Amino acid sequence: MRKIFKPKTVNDYYLYAKQLLAEGKRDEARDNIDYAIIKVAEARQSGKTEDDILEGVRIGLLLERLWYFLENNDLLLGQEDDELPA
Repeated sequence: MRKIFKPKTVNDYYLYAKQLLAEGKRDEARDNIDYAIIKVAEARQSGKTEDDILEGVRIGLLLERLWYFLENNDLLLGQEDDELPA
C-alpha cells in the first residue's frame, strides 16, 4: 500500500509534483504546483517581496521554478494548440 504524502512546504509540493508527473499524473502534478504557488502568494500577501527569502530560497526564484515547471511540462491551463492564435 502506498503511503500518503502530505506536502507542507513549497519545495515539498514541487518535488511531489515531479514525482506525480513521472507517474503520468499530470493533473495532480499541476494541482501541486498550484498549491505551491498559493503558499508563495500567501507569503507575498503578508508583505514579503520577490527579493525576500522563503524556505531558504529567494521568492522570485521560487516563482520562476514553479512557472518553468508548468511551462516546460505543458501543464499551463488554456494553452492547448487549438486555442492559440495562428
